[in-house]
Amino acid sequence: MSLNELLVAKGLASALIVDDAYDQVPRAEDLAADDDAWANFFADLGDDSKHLADAFPGFSADPSELRRSDEFVAVVWSLKAALRPELWDGLFDRYLRTSQGDREYLERLEAALRGFGVDIVRAGRGTVPEQGKTAPIIFADLFLGSAQSEQDIETSIGRLRALIGGREKRPPLVVLMSRSARLAEKKKYFRDSVPLLSALFRVHTKQSLLEGATLRQTLERLARHYDDAIRLAAFIQSWDVGLESAKNRFLSTIRRLDLADYGQIRRLLLDFEDQPIGSYLLDVFDRVLQHQIEADPDTIAAAEALNLVDANRYPPPYIAGTPDLQDLVYQCIYQNPQRLVVKSAEGGAPVSFGDILIKRAAPLGAGAAQAEEVLVVLTPACDLARAGAKRVLLMSGTCEDLSPKTWSYKSSAVRTPILKFPDGRRVWVRWNLKDLRAMPLDELTTALGAQGELSVGLRLRDGQALELQQRLLSDLGRVGLVAPMPATFPVAVEMYFVAGDDTLTRLPLTVVNTEGGVCYMGRDAASNSVTKLVLSESACQDVFDATSQIDINAVHASARPAMQRLRDSVTFATLLETGIDVPPPSKTGWSVLQTGLANEQGEISQVSVGLVRRNPESLDVITQMRTGGLLIVVKDLQPETAAAMAANAGALTPD
Repeated sequence: MSLNELLVAKGLASALIVDDAYDQVPRAEDLAADDDAWANFFADLGDDSKHLADAFPGFSADPSELRRSDEFVAVVWSLKAALRPELWDGLFDRYLRTSQGDREYLERLEAALRGFGVDIVRAGRGTVPEQGKTAPIIFADLFLGSAQSEQDIETSIGRLRALIGGREKRPPLVVLMSRSARLAEKKKYFRDSVPLLSALFRVHTKQSLLEGATLRQTLERLARHYDDAIRLAAFIQSWDVGLESAKNRFLSTIRRLDLADYGQIRRLLLDFEDQPIGSYLLDVFDRVLQHQIEADPDTIAAAEALNLVDANRYPPPYIAGTPDLQDLVYQCIYQNPQRLVVKSAEGGAPVSFGDILIKRAAPLGAGAAQAEEVLVVLTPACDLARAGAKRVLLMSGTCEDLSPKTWSYKSSAVRTPILKFPDGRRVWVRWNLKDLRAMPLDELTTALGAQGELSVGLRLRDGQALELQQRLLSDLGRVGLVAPMPATFPVAVEMYFVAGDDTLTRLPLTVVNTEGGVCYMGRDAASNSVTKLVLSESACQDVFDATSQIDINAVHASARPAMQRLRDSVTFATLLETGIDVPPPSKTGWSVLQTGLANEQGEISQVSVGLVRRNPESLDVITQMRTGGLLIVVKDLQPETAAAMAANAGALTPD
């Protein structure tokens, strides 16, 4: 299917172009930086001042006020034929040069889009034509104004919010463009400010957008994944709307309970259970609100539609960085720490079922408090509340660093995939079913005191606490839970080939070297650990371009067959986008990189085109792989290095 056919099939055959170069008259902000030009204009007016006085009644005002007036600038603009050429030209020279270049660019952009069968609607900073308000594609200048100021960005973002408003379930595709070098660093800001999924927008400088096949590739990538992106956008929008209606239904329900009802609940239930009403109602109302969210038909329908997303053709991430999936896991597993402020029992134990107790290295306030061992409370909640338990059952767990080397997705270990300490450090916990402790209530109360060795750090949600309790009682009684999301770890990526003279040649990957990549660690159907290296869209293009430009004669003779297979591969680009299999951090050898190669009959078979290595001890190890073809080296990063790479990635000019 050609791009023209694809755009028609997806309903993407018209585009709105928003650019201040379409304005017929400049505004005061367009000349705001031209201090010298304005000073010369007012100083050299002479007899021409009578033309301005006749055309603009307020001409006697202070020049500093006049230059900030859109109306005055428009009048001066309209008097081109009446004013001396050197006077008029001197004021508008920079604006004319800038806008002329932008208009020439827009003509080229329009011609290219029409070549793809796309109808054009134009808009400047004024009113958008009606047909433009429903256009499925929007090309917008992010700096909507010749001054290229922060206010120009806000003007553009405000315009885009208005154009997307009302279409949140089926938002348009957006291509942001500008001649500013600061465009790339605004990707995340735009995504969060509009807001819009990164799968629905792209950012390009005006120069790069019309270079080579960039425009074609941009439209093709956005259109190819448009249906799936719309499904995700509709799902998120259904939450936005559904939460509001669920909130109203929830509040309507709980308002039916009045003070007398709370009194009866306490008298007939909670006094006997020895449980505070605040803690009890938080638990109850949590479940009522969840019930109301689940009652929203649009949210349920949008969730069902997500099942249609084609998992075999998902795009690479457009915005570089490490998606913090572990934080979502953390929020699923634990109650918010602020919840611990509400007492869970009146006169019972000082802990609740599922509490995580952190061992202090020193009394509170005396310094370090990074624990290597934690304890979880597994005594039934009713016994804790009514002081029926003379001793509290605790199970010990060992904290492991949350890193690629220690992470495991296998279900054999009794584990909690993430735990956050108060200082922000993240670990996962390996629970020891054989290390059980029964601590007397008075001893536990002392240990949790201001000078004690323990503190309540977090509280597991009921499902996770029950699973630990069931694993303790019997593995057969285990409660099934939603599987934790894959772990993600930032990595540096380097690619090489061995040259004919036995030297190592590193590919010049500007984007990859700046952004790095992300390793997603999950599992396969047999619960074996699987790691995928995922690169951003621009990084994938960086690799594809670099490998296609390798001089095959410069490659070591032993490696040429593998390198030639890589160049002939019909699936290498797809492999880059969907993720490359990477060996685990504990493996010291190489893994084979395979891609699809088509024979004369069009049948595709998997062939070896390179090797992948994790954390090699030296470059000598790489140089020895003369027959490897493309040699990919993945290096795990320390958190501070990863943070620096993520910060630097924003400064890249988009491809």
